[in-house]
Amino acid sequence: MECSRILLRVCASTVALVAGAVALPNAAAALAAPTCAGLATDPRFGLANNPSIKSATSAIKTTAAPASTKYCGVTLVYGTSPSQNITIAIGLPLSPADGGAGGTMGAWNGRTEGLGGGGCAGNLNVDAAVNAGYVGSGTDGGHAGGDCTPGVNADHTYNLQFIQDFFRNGIKQQILWSKRIATAYYSKPPSYNYWNGCSTGGRQGYLLAQELGSQLDGILASAPAVYWTRFQTAQMWGQIAMFEQAGENPSGAIPPAKLVAAQKSAIAACDANDGAVDGIINDPRTCRFSAKANICGKPGAPAAPNCLTADEAVVVDKIWDGPRNKHGNRIWFGLDRGSDFSILDGPTPFPLGVTQFEWNLIDPSFAPPSTKWNTVSLGGKGLSYPRVAEAGSRNIADVTDTFGPLDAFRARGGKLMTFLGANDQFIYPRGVLNYYRQMAERYQRNHDRTGFEGVQSFYRLYHAPGVGHCGLPIFGLGTTGAWPQNGADFTALVNWVEKGVAPDQVVGRSLAPALSRPLCPYPQTAKYKGTGDVNDAANWSCGGNLETAEAVCPDVLVKYKDEFDGPLDYRASAVDPGFCKGGRQDDNR
Repeated sequence: MECSRILLRVCASTVALVAGAVALPNAAAALAAPTCAGLATDPRFGLANNPSIKSATSAIKTTAAPASTKYCGVTLVYGTSPSQNITIAIGLPLSPADGGAGGTMGAWNGRTEGLGGGGCAGNLNVDAAVNAGYVGSGTDGGHAGGDCTPGVNADHTYNLQFIQDFFRNGIKQQILWSKRIATAYYSKPPSYNYWNGCSTGGRQGYLLAQELGSQLDGILASAPAVYWTRFQTAQMWGQIAMFEQAGENPSGAIPPAKLVAAQKSAIAACDANDGAVDGIINDPRTCRFSAKANICGKPGAPAAPNCLTADEAVVVDKIWDGPRNKHGNRIWFGLDRGSDFSILDGPTPFPLGVTQFEWNLIDPSFAPPSTKWNTVSLGGKGLSYPRVAEAGSRNIADVTDTFGPLDAFRARGGKLMTFLGANDQFIYPRGVLNYYRQMAERYQRNHDRTGFEGVQSFYRLYHAPGVGHCGLPIFGLGTTGAWPQNGADFTALVNWVEKGVAPDQVVGRSLAPALSRPLCPYPQTAKYKGTGDVNDAANWSCGGNLETAEAVCPDVLVKYKDEFDGPLDYRASAVDPGFCKGGRQDDNR
C-alpha cells in the first residue's frame, strides 16, 4: 500500500483494520447460529462487551411498504475514542432460526450489499438491499445530517476525527461489520460482497476499492464525487464570475431564464455533432458554442428578456470554460455545455462549495451562511481563486480526494462499474474521466487498441450523454438521456462478478422523452446506425473512440498543489504531449 506523508496514519489504520477483519468471520463461523436478538447480547458474536462498540441493538424489523419484508436489524455505534461515534445499520434477511425461507440460507441470498450516502450525509436505510435478499448495510459516517462545516474547528485547525470518519473510517467499518455480523447470524461467510452508491456513495465505492480492496468483489460507484476538494472548490468559480462581472445586476446572479436559454442554445448548436438530432450533446467536451451568440440583437439570439448582455455572455463562457490560473492553465473543469446552471450558478452559492472554501483555508469565518466567499476574485489582486484552490490541494486534498490506485482490488479479482452522466450538474464529469484515464495508463496492456482494454478487464466506465447527476433529468429542460433503470446496472455487475460476463453495453432508458439507448464502456460511445427510430436502442451500436485530441488536450490540468503559478502537467493527466502536437488546445474563453 502506497502512502503519502499526510496519509501515513490513515494507511496504517487501514492495514490494522483489514488484518483484524480477516480472522473475525472464521471465528464467528464456528458458533451455532443465533437468533436475531442474540446478536447484540451474546458476547460470542462480537458486539456485547466489545470495547470498540459503544452500543448495539438487534431486533426483528420490517422494511417500508409496499415490500414490508421482515428482517433482522442491527444498529451499532462504533468508536475507539470519546469523540468517535460512527453509527452503522445492518439489515439481515431472516435466518432459518428466525423463520426465514426462500433464499440460500433462510431468506438470505448469500451476499452483502453496502449502500452509500449523498452530499455530506450518510445513509442508514438498508431496505433496498434487504428487499432483494442481500445483507444491507449503511453508516452515518460519524455525524448526523449533511453539514460538513464541523470539519474546521473554531481555532482554525482541522477536525480530523470528523473528516476521517466521514471519508473513510465509517464506510470501512460498515463493510467489515456487515461481513462479520452476517457470518455470525448465518454461521457461514458471505459468498460475494458488493457496494452500491452514487455521488458521495460513488466516491465511497472508489475509496473502498483503493483502501479496502481485498474485502469486496463488486462495486457499483456511479457519478463518483472523487477529487472532492478540487471539484467542490470549482463549484464556486461560476458564482465568483457572476459576482465580479455583475454589470447592472448588483446581486451577481444572471436571471435563471437567461441561463436556460443559453443551455438550450448550446444543445441546439452541438446536437448534430454525433450524426443524430435527438436533443442530446453526445460529448460536451467537443462543443465549442459561445454564449456571445446569445447577446441581445445578434442574429439567432433569443428574444428579450432571455438574451444576454455582453457582460453576461462573458460570464457564461467563463462558467463553461472553468477555472484557470494567471497563465491560462486549467486548474479544474467547467460546467459542461448543455448542463443545468441552477445548482451551482444560481442566486445563491451551492452550500458545499462555500463549505469547501472554509476547508481549503482552514477558516470557519467562510462557513455558510457567510458571504465572505465574495471577497475572492477569479484571479486578480488579494485572495484569488487560484490561491484558494492551491490552499485546498496543499492542506486537505490528499485526505479527501480519493485518487489512489486500485491494485489490491484488481488483485482480488474485483469488478468496478461506474455510470457517468455527461451533463452532471453537481460534479464535473471530466474529473472522473481524468481519473479513468490515469487508471487506463496504469493498467495498460501491450497492444491495447484504444489504451483502455487493460483497465476494462476489471473497471468499466459508462458515459451517459444527456444525463444529469445520478440519472436526474437535465434541469431547465425536464428531459434526460438514457440511464440504467430497475437495477440493470447492479444486475450487470453481479453477472460480471459471478458469471464472468463482462458488460459490453448496458441498455439505458428514459421516460422524457421515451427512449432507450446502449450505454457503452468508455472510450466507446453509442453511434446511430443512420436509419430507424433515433429513440430505439436497436438502431444504435457501441463503437468509436471519444479519446480524441479535440476532447482530451484542452483538459490537461495544471500541476497539483501548484495551482496558482504552475505549468500544465501532462503526465498527471495521463496525456502524451505528442498526442496534443506540442501545443495547448483551448476552449472558447
